[in-house]
Amino acid sequence: MHVIIGTPNSTRRSTLEQAIENTQGKVISNFLLPVELDFINLPGTHWEWIDHEFRIKESSKDNIDEWFLFLSNKIDIADQFESLKKLIDQKEELEIGRIVTFINADYLNNEKIQFQDWLDTCAHFSDAFCFSNRTNKNAHGLSSLVERYKNMRYPMETFILAKSKTPPIDRILCPVPRRITHIFDPVDILESEDSLDNDPFLKKHPNGKRIKIANLPNWNKS
Repeated sequence: MHVIIGTPNSTRRSTLEQAIENTQGKVISNFLLPVELDFINLPGTHWEWIDHEFRIKESSKDNIDEWFLFLSNKIDIADQFESLKKLIDQKEELEIGRIVTFINADYLNNEKIQFQDWLDTCAHFSDAFCFSNRTNKNAHGLSSLVERYKNMRYPMETFILAKSKTPPIDRILCPVPRRITHIFDPVDILESEDSLDNDPFLKKHPNGKRIKIANLPNWNKS
């Protein structure tokens, strides 16, 4: 299961449409989208957020080898990863592939939208950042963000998606993990500090509130 995060208008659906595989006419990739997103040309179903958990409708398709779970940018990212960890633990046949964040670079120029904390949370969990809509106007903000995580020694990869070129899907979805978080690592190699309860972006105070809080961005500000 690949996990997809994205700002609005980040081309994540159209980019990942390139990843759909067909075997003798049978689609073996399936997309799980939040209710605010339409499928366009993607095969899949919607999920719902109920009692802080993913509720996913059973698929009627057989032989699905690859899932793409799109997280919502309207629900707390940490809550979604906590629920995802529980889902993966319950489904022995599932394992995490790539965790990829898609960013519409135009938002990097919008000072009214404060989403650095949100991006930091995404970066902690992501294997790759993909930037769309790069222009001369937002190039400096994009470079500054990339440099930020390089200076923090984050191992995640960075891709600039050009409208005129086919996206490098094989590299974006390369199964080699590059994320900071270790919550999806095999249990037998986990250190105690790498557990769900000790992950710095998931850790909670005794009262149940998270130590690090990433407020949801108001994407509608302009």
